[in-house]
Amino acid sequence: MTLPGKHRLSENRHQTSSTLRRRLMTAVVAVSAAALAVTAAIPIGAATAAADAPSVSLNASRSTWITSRQPTSPHNQYPYLSATASADRAFVAFPTGTLDAKKKIGSATLTVRVQSTAATAAGFQVYPTSSSWKAATLTAANRPASGSTPVNTALTKAVRGTTVSIPLNPSAIVAGAAETSFEIGYAQRYVGTTFTSPTLSIRYADAATPAPTPTATPTATPTPTETPTSAPKPTATPTPAPSPTEDPVVTPPTATGIGGSFAIPAPGSSAKKVFAHYFPPYPVSIDNASPASDYYARNYIDPEGEGGKHAAYGGLLRDRPIGRAPLSGDWRTTDLGTEVDQAADAGIDGFTVDVMSWSGQNWDTTVRLMQAAADAKRGFTVVPNVDASSGAVNASPAAIAASLAKLYSYSSAYKLSDGRYVLSSFAAEDKSPAWWSSVIGDLKNTYGISVAFIAVLQNASDANLAAFSPISYGLSQWGARTAATIQATPDLAARAHALGDKWMQPVAVQDSRPNGGKYAEAGNTETLRASWNKAISDGADFVQIATWNDYSENTDVAPSDNQGVTFLDVSAYYLAQFKTGSAPKITSDSAYITHRDQLTTAVPQIGRVQTPNLDGTGTAPRNTVEVLTMLTAPATVKITVGSTVKTVDVPAGVTATTVPLTTGTVSATIVRGGQTVLAGTSPYTVTAKPLVNDMEYFGVTLTKK
Repeated sequence: MTLPGKHRLSENRHQTSSTLRRRLMTAVVAVSAAALAVTAAIPIGAATAAADAPSVSLNASRSTWITSRQPTSPHNQYPYLSATASADRAFVAFPTGTLDAKKKIGSATLTVRVQSTAATAAGFQVYPTSSSWKAATLTAANRPASGSTPVNTALTKAVRGTTVSIPLNPSAIVAGAAETSFEIGYAQRYVGTTFTSPTLSIRYADAATPAPTPTATPTATPTPTETPTSAPKPTATPTPAPSPTEDPVVTPPTATGIGGSFAIPAPGSSAKKVFAHYFPPYPVSIDNASPASDYYARNYIDPEGEGGKHAAYGGLLRDRPIGRAPLSGDWRTTDLGTEVDQAADAGIDGFTVDVMSWSGQNWDTTVRLMQAAADAKRGFTVVPNVDASSGAVNASPAAIAASLAKLYSYSSAYKLSDGRYVLSSFAAEDKSPAWWSSVIGDLKNTYGISVAFIAVLQNASDANLAAFSPISYGLSQWGARTAATIQATPDLAARAHALGDKWMQPVAVQDSRPNGGKYAEAGNTETLRASWNKAISDGADFVQIATWNDYSENTDVAPSDNQGVTFLDVSAYYLAQFKTGSAPKITSDSAYITHRDQLTTAVPQIGRVQTPNLDGTGTAPRNTVEVLTMLTAPATVKITVGSTVKTVDVPAGVTATTVPLTTGTVSATIVRGGQTVLAGTSPYTVTAKPLVNDMEYFGVTLTKK
């Protein structure tokens, strides 16, 4: 099956210009974990007026923020707070014990200094919450319960670089209580807002200025909840482990699963290698700016980004890497080192880096990646992957060999035991075997570098396999993107082995392309599980995960705003089985929710609608929520979607439970013996009227209770 060609973007795609507009920022992605936080530098609360004065101003006694994208990590080490529509929440506490409990509070106002935002509408929402939290340890997993109704009496718009005032209902302030705490969010979707200096101003009722009469408490516009006319019965589908393949040479695992639930072989510990396809245009950061207003937010997520060139499809991207605060020094190499560590922690042996040019920003990223992998000293390697669908192949074979020789000079370049360096490709058939032989020959004759070539084909037909076998060490294909197509694909590993070559099996999560107007129905994690099971059952020698970070096609497994580490963690389970020949023992419970944030029939407010025929099969789209459980013992899964609750008993091991998707909030709870062992609420509300069409599956990792 031929998969349509990968979306390719120009080399100068990241060039910024003062003429680029920053308006209509309604599609900016929710600001992500490591970028936004609050610092201990915010002064400990002290009243700036005596308690018997008509008005009092209180600084926050403590403050921090949390994010569901890093549910177990505290974030009080950074110099700002973050508030978004769902994922990020700021927490502030004020020392209201200094207030005069005998006096009636006439008005209360919360002020904050906005540092960065993409808001186009009013959206600050303040909720009452317990003061039981500590800034140093508060996380999304241990957050206190908060009130369901905001206490602000009007919605206030965040404006960058200004101090904004948020009027509060006076009844929310408990005079005489040691502290009064609030949780702060921002109602506008796809908008990140960071701020500092939270201050609570109190005016007593007998002050010169009369207290305003509280108005009705505002809330964000509610999302209507739909119930399907006929809801199918939820299904729990155990996923049995395929028969082990031949035993590889394996050293003992030295890492545990990202979620801590199973052991993962360390990079380089198995004869079976797993690579992830690295796409240089989408590093962690493009401009080292705050994620709320960086290049991703302004130009890729924003429908009007890059001068409006992506407006027809609602913006170039729907997802992005998890952001971080601006760094000093060589931040680009530091970021690449972070990605190397993330991949290595998941058991991935190396990156196959997409080489699309021999100069410019993408090439510079490729070179830095080689250095970052070498610096990591994790046994993590990099394989140059010459993209035959790009302008890179317009250079002469001699020039290409010269540039590749530079990459092979790094200790991180993947080398076989016989001394040959590995060279991979994309769309190998776009150039002839003779052309590739010229590149290989120039490397050997001019630089003394012997290479083992892997031909990654778009169309792994018998003719193409036969044509490329004589010059190849290994064969591969880019791969299908639906479970049905993967399962129907013939045993290409056997065909490659019959030709005397290794086989590199493609593994994919999903594929949806706003720019191309098409998507493949991934069926929650079905495509991911099917592609891994294909690699295992067919006895593939290597795996290429396509991709690590191509956000333009939503094929990424890298930690991101819309999936956290869900797909990377699920993939790690099957990776361990592929490398060792047997399914890893589950030593603690883990579970993952996947769902879209809109029905496939929803009509977006901006841009066109994607059609489900990317994989060439027209696989019917489906609207489902899946809870994938990896359990040590049987348990009960309770899934809530909008107003519908489904309960299913599931066995130990890996089980996929699906229920219909409707509008509203999605959550899941895992209960065993009457005790909740895992629980989580998706921050991605399913809406009937989405801003833009988005056919990607979001991922949420449930947290332990």
